[in-house]
Amino acid sequence: MTDFIQSFLFNDNWIEKKGETVSAVMAMDDSKEGWVGIPHGGIGMGAILELVSGIGSAVSNQKELPYPVGCSFRMGGAEARGGDRVLVETMPTDTMISGKISVEKADMPYITAEIRCGDQVKEIDSYMRSYLPEKFSQIEGRLVHLPHYLNCFVCGVERQLPGLKRRFHLWESPHGKVVCAFAGFNEEDRETFFRFERNGLVHPMALMAVLDETMGWGGFFASANGGVSVRLNYKFLRNIRINEKLVFFGQGEKVMGRIDKRMLFWASGCGAVMAEDGTFEKVIESSGQWYAMTALTEQMRKELIPEELTNKAFAAAGA
Repeated sequence: MTDFIQSFLFNDNWIEKKGETVSAVMAMDDSKEGWVGIPHGGIGMGAILELVSGIGSAVSNQKELPYPVGCSFRMGGAEARGGDRVLVETMPTDTMISGKISVEKADMPYITAEIRCGDQVKEIDSYMRSYLPEKFSQIEGRLVHLPHYLNCFVCGVERQLPGLKRRFHLWESPHGKVVCAFAGFNEEDRETFFRFERNGLVHPMALMAVLDETMGWGGFFASANGGVSVRLNYKFLRNIRINEKLVFFGQGEKVMGRIDKRMLFWASGCGAVMAEDGTFEKVIESSGQWYAMTALTEQMRKELIPEELTNKAFAAAGA
């Protein structure tokens, strides 16, 4: 039987193992798009985790990676564009699993990664989670819809290729502007978000991609600009089963620089499972750094739909 995750990521390319190195070629075709013409970073990170799952025993002496699982990614050494072919590689070391994605003929990797498990996981969550509400009722009915793209892997709600089809929402919380996304609240999620699963568990690619975008939106409301991920950190506290009700939160933390020179922004986020009584269990922590780009801000103005929601989003960001 064809494995959907591996088919989506690697098409007909084989996953190869030579010594302790596991690798696969991935085509950055239209199915991988995030920003227009740019592959979504969540897919690259997910591809690394897909290969890591096959060598977890090399680090933990178990068939599956023990929780918590900590992942640190760095992006931007080389640029990946739609149509590129990249090589995804992972290899265990004494203390972690290292990973990288290389673009053909590029001198530096597109993404590098360090994955640690169990007692090896360090505290990566440097921001307070004061904006995580105690109950769902604190955000219910208080959300403002945000615009979306046509073909983005995460937010392309009119996308014809397999995708997550998430919508994002702004919550004016007591602690500032917080962005939220949801999964497991609608039957349609079985064919979108929960399609990216294996053995009844949500694939890390879907979780990382949604949190990446949730935090990116959070950073937008702090900086009034779009940006590309520079560093992303995730701490997975447990497996997440399909059809669990998930809420993702993201908030911009700080901004440095000016967009006409060099601007960076930081954001944090988390994913929480909602219980029947509306309380939340935090299952993922995340934080990251983004490089703001005028070209991406202008792309948002032109490509996000519907226009009235785009205008409202920029106004809320103070643009």
